[in-house]
Amino acid sequence: MILTLILAPSLEMINYYKYLDEIFSKVSKLTNIDKELLKAIAYTETRYYHHKCPSMDGSIGIMNIRDFSIYIDYSETIEVDCQGKIIELSGIKAYLTESEENNIIYAAKLLKKFLNECNNDLICALRNYGKNEIFVEDVLKIYKEGLNFPILSIKPNKNVPNFKYKGNIYGADCSPQPQFNFVNQFVPASNSNYTDANRPNDYPISKVIVHTTEGSYNGAISWFQNPNAQASAHYVLRSSDGHSTQMVCHNDIAWHAGNWNYNTRSIGIEHEGYINQNGWYTDTVLRISARITRTLANIYGISLIHDTSAILGHSEVPGCPSGGGGGAGCHTDPGPYWDWKYYIALVKGLEYKDTLFDEFSYNFKRGGPYESWWFDSIYGYNGGHHFWTKSWTGAITNWARWTPILPFNGIYKVKVYIPQNSKAYVRYKIYHRNGITEKWIDQNLYNNQWVDLGNYEFYAGYSINNGSVTLGDTTIAGREYERIGFDAIAFIYLGPLSGCIDRIVDDGNPGWTSYGNWPLSSYTGYAGDYRYNYTSNNDSIIYNPQIDCPGGYELRAWIRKGSNRTNQAKYKIIRINGDTTIYLNQYSSNINDTGWVNMGSFCLNNNSKVILYSKTNENSSNIVVISDAIEFKYNQNLDCNISSNIEFKDVYTIKLESNGKIKLNLGTSRYVNIKIYSIDGKKVYEIKDYLKAGYNEIKTNLNSGIYILKFDNKTYKWIVLSNQFRK
Repeated sequence: MILTLILAPSLEMINYYKYLDEIFSKVSKLTNIDKELLKAIAYTETRYYHHKCPSMDGSIGIMNIRDFSIYIDYSETIEVDCQGKIIELSGIKAYLTESEENNIIYAAKLLKKFLNECNNDLICALRNYGKNEIFVEDVLKIYKEGLNFPILSIKPNKNVPNFKYKGNIYGADCSPQPQFNFVNQFVPASNSNYTDANRPNDYPISKVIVHTTEGSYNGAISWFQNPNAQASAHYVLRSSDGHSTQMVCHNDIAWHAGNWNYNTRSIGIEHEGYINQNGWYTDTVLRISARITRTLANIYGISLIHDTSAILGHSEVPGCPSGGGGGAGCHTDPGPYWDWKYYIALVKGLEYKDTLFDEFSYNFKRGGPYESWWFDSIYGYNGGHHFWTKSWTGAITNWARWTPILPFNGIYKVKVYIPQNSKAYVRYKIYHRNGITEKWIDQNLYNNQWVDLGNYEFYAGYSINNGSVTLGDTTIAGREYERIGFDAIAFIYLGPLSGCIDRIVDDGNPGWTSYGNWPLSSYTGYAGDYRYNYTSNNDSIIYNPQIDCPGGYELRAWIRKGSNRTNQAKYKIIRINGDTTIYLNQYSSNINDTGWVNMGSFCLNNNSKVILYSKTNENSSNIVVISDAIEFKYNQNLDCNISSNIEFKDVYTIKLESNGKIKLNLGTSRYVNIKIYSIDGKKVYEIKDYLKAGYNEIKTNLNSGIYILKFDNKTYKWIVLSNQFRK
């Protein structure tokens, strides 16, 4: 497994990353501390962000140094602007802030010191460096699995020891478990950092306050456990995967707002990140946060609105001595990269839409590094909002996909809404039943307008492969670094169409049902992500392709292989008249060994499913099973002998071709009666015959014209343009 976070950075950022890479190399040679380890700490703690303002736990700089035990003779004093407040740093803190190189050298010296003290035990040394075990787990995960990142990639190292934080979950009156079952863990804050209470009996809970940690996830948890912190929050959330920790019970008063009145009436949620660095507020963490907020709102009657009376940011809490918000500390979080309209939409709950939808629906999905995603809350379809990124000439990195739920097989006109300020020359890809069509559009020519992408044939339902539109950030030379708008889309039904269809059931999409805990991974999978579980668990996934055209299907599983994967993933295919169990190898030492893996050909019907089990003979908490997409590809040449299955008697698809041919696919061999009428109601043709299960082609002798066809109490309009079968 290797984490992929490749983005399309500016030339300025590329040069900065090269500068950092040179420093890491230099320091590694100087101190004999592995360069990859230094980068793993920097990425885990700050995403390579050299922050000059101390985090809530006092840590400083790109390496989040929080231990100042090595003496540095430095007498300079510097001033830094921290959320609008000028503070002075002197001595060692000024030295560590002055440059990235100072910070990285000092971090390497600390690691060397701790390794000596720990007899070269890396886990022990990292525990001393980060002051908590969540830090150890996070760093070792990146150090072991690797990271794809411009210039500053981290090479996988399978020799890195495994480490899992077990946690001290006792110490509060709502422990040992978090109060919501979808929250990962309870780690109690120090009882010196919150007030025991009996809310909502003594104080009503009427608000949720959103915060940014201005530091790392593990650093915030560690700080709230420190009795000297005099601060806490009810929840802390990790950016990369939404991992959630409850630290204060709801009935108790956390000290998070800098305003006692607001503290007594609110729940505080801290989100890992820095307010001046884009990319921390990932969809994953926002969705977990929104779920916590929505659940709290349902319990305590909090309005689902962004308002100081309901859901608000720390910056909106009154009490700043100089006026304005941010409480007593004049905080400005969650800052300019927090998307309030999107967050409130998530709190209210996104829905699947059918043929007209925008980025506030489950049908819309975006991918790529969040450092390169921005939002506009002024312009856009249906309420003024859209996402945007910038174009470049490299491979697609940031992208979005719109997948409708179409009510009928048929021909649809596809239109996209291009919001104001979109400037780029971009390529839309339309995935339809006949293949993929590319349409280049100059967004600069449109201003809050619908733009026609053309007419295409689609199958009914939800299908990424033959019923979606994608837009990526690639462009042509001369049109780089222009703004690309991502907004609404419409699929307008124009006429009928029939036929058997191929299907893909992807994780998290309709037809995919999980049993047990299958966490979402932010690493690259089919359509952007995948789920995983451990071979020691007795959990499962059901893939239901909702087959409405019984017959033969070729099955393939999309697998992102890795060195911590099972080599015996168990799949059960529930097919016609029985089931088949197969085992697939998900293990590979080659991180590029990813893609479709054949599962075999099977006869399926509307009761058919595929079950994936997490449990294997390996029975290990370190070996994982991957759940990603499965493709069900129709194969009309596979003999399934389904005529004996009475449940398929009324299952069929019919296609009326303009050359006078009828294609009828029957679920079972049976008697059929097809009547064809002219436009004035006169019966001109009738078919009475016993037809076999599967595809049947019927050639008529109709003249060119418009006809009405009736079959099985259904009526079809049929236009015959020319009939090559007339004698």
